[in-house]
Amino acid sequence: MFAGPIIARELLTAPRPPRYYAARASYAGGLLIVMLTVWQVLVGWDEGNALSILSRFGAILFSFFAYLQLTLMLFFAPIAAATAVAHEKDRRTFVLLLMTDLRDVEIVVGKLVASLLQILTLLLTSLPVFSLCLLLGGVSFGQVIDVFLVTFAAGFFGGALGMIVALWRDRTFQSIALTVLLVVLVLILGEAAARVLPETVWITSALSPFQAIAEAIRPRPERLVGPLGGSSLVFTGIYLAAAGLIVLASIVKLRVWNPGKNEPREQREGDEEGEVEVVEQLYEVDEAEALAESARRSPAAVGAVIAEQVSEARGDRPDSPGLGVGGPVAPGDVMADADAEQYVRRESTGLHVPRRTHRRVVRKFRPYREVWSNPILWRELRTRAYGTKPLIIKGAYVLAFALGVAAYFGGIGPGSGPWDGAKAAIPALLAVLSLILINAQGVTALTSERDTGALDLLLVTELSPQQFIYGKLYGVLYNAKEMVVLPIALAIGIWAMGYMKLDSLIFVLINFAVLVHFSAMLGLHAAITYTNSRQAVANSLGTIFFLMLGILFCAALIIQSRQEFARQLLSFLVFIGAGSVALYGSLGAKNPSPAIGLVALLTPFWSFYCIISILQGDFGAAFLVSLAVYSFALLSMLIPAVSDFDIALGRTNAIQG
Repeated sequence: MFAGPIIARELLTAPRPPRYYAARASYAGGLLIVMLTVWQVLVGWDEGNALSILSRFGAILFSFFAYLQLTLMLFFAPIAAATAVAHEKDRRTFVLLLMTDLRDVEIVVGKLVASLLQILTLLLTSLPVFSLCLLLGGVSFGQVIDVFLVTFAAGFFGGALGMIVALWRDRTFQSIALTVLLVVLVLILGEAAARVLPETVWITSALSPFQAIAEAIRPRPERLVGPLGGSSLVFTGIYLAAAGLIVLASIVKLRVWNPGKNEPREQREGDEEGEVEVVEQLYEVDEAEALAESARRSPAAVGAVIAEQVSEARGDRPDSPGLGVGGPVAPGDVMADADAEQYVRRESTGLHVPRRTHRRVVRKFRPYREVWSNPILWRELRTRAYGTKPLIIKGAYVLAFALGVAAYFGGIGPGSGPWDGAKAAIPALLAVLSLILINAQGVTALTSERDTGALDLLLVTELSPQQFIYGKLYGVLYNAKEMVVLPIALAIGIWAMGYMKLDSLIFVLINFAVLVHFSAMLGLHAAITYTNSRQAVANSLGTIFFLMLGILFCAALIIQSRQEFARQLLSFLVFIGAGSVALYGSLGAKNPSPAIGLVALLTPFWSFYCIISILQGDFGAAFLVSLAVYSFALLSMLIPAVSDFDIALGRTNAIQG
């Protein structure tokens, strides 16, 4: 094959685990549940025999499917590619891959296609569901192809972006966080271009994936027979070309970044920590003095050297006998200490022996720093446990957050309030972005320790479970402090400008603090539950993403048809019930407990109740319910992690007690 044995191995091994079949069935089933929900929103319990009703339903359903699938592709494809490489680096198997006979193009393209194989399979799985919209009417075959081309190009571009970031950085959290932030920046810049150039359809649709999807699903009479849209083809060509350039850059930089920049990690981090200060000193040495000192210590070892230097200085042949104190000195002769010193002194006065400059390296050890009573927390806060260049991630996050804040406040005008239109969702989306990054920090805080073998060393120490769990939890929150502080500052700024009441501000701050702890603990819980790092990252990020995305999706549907909410109650119950099953499968399938079962059962339903309470203006009820639900969810993961820590991580087992 073109990309080598990596893709061949993935094609053989990927279909074997049952979870892949479950993922495909779950994805198709989720789309069918969305179809039922949209039907209840638009039609209700009517039969809907009229062709106009069916065609309208098909067009709206197609639009929902297109935006939902693009969002999922933009989130999971980059993370899958970044995690695939970062996982290899943490396990130190990526260096072994570089030592094989595989070419650079085989490694890069093989890892990229192998990581995106499951994502592309899910994309093809949804094609029959999308084809149902063709049977309902209102959608042409060309629109379906356009949507799939745009979605594929956006996903492949995101995968290439995640690949090059993972090859560049040497930490899992850095790879995931930078990948998510770069994808968000690309989306923000694309939407900004659409705002600046609203009349140039070709340019806006070529830069923004959501604008390209909007052009793809827009019905046009000239392509009802099936020809593809020009704007979607332009977007596909540009994004695939950009992905090709990124892959080419990854191939060129593969040997430059790896392993010289990333290995050995311990030595490089120790030097950067400043534990050892290396100082180079220059000093001059007189060759005659050094030779005399050597002669005193070992005359037999320097006899041949003296004879050779004297012969070369006088122009004699190297193999001619030299002149000693009492006669010729053969290379094997031995001189006394006094004779050697007298010979060197006499010969040095008649010969020009240069003074050579030597370099000496002196390693000065700095004094040890005092460790706190909780060494895990001390390491998380006082050392660079998550990499040596965190400013890159923080800078990218601050830039994305600043662009989002500018878009929110820039949309507020005389005829538009702070909570009107699509801009009302910007603060919520920024908060969701912060929670996703905090969750990524939490899950990689433990998976990196396991993959590098450091967790095994920690388990044989006398560290208590409380020290480990609380040290990791608050170490995660400290290292992600920008993700915590900036949303709080935004909420305070909205209140200071008069767009929010004081009681609502208090509710928002308390609930956000609980959600921050919940996100961090969810990452630690997933890392403890799943020994495979890729499964842990996928379950943790997938859970927080689907939980927040499901809440926003339900809110959007309720807002759209709040006048006829009763007829869509059944579909919402089905949708929320499926979410409960998925949440239990992620949190408690491998480590079941009654508390986790209650969390999986109640969290989606009570989140749905909070949405209804907010829309009705009852902020107090929403605050109390969400505080109780997510606090209970936090404790249901925190208490077993502390009490059953030894069993969960393998320090002991249930039989031994």
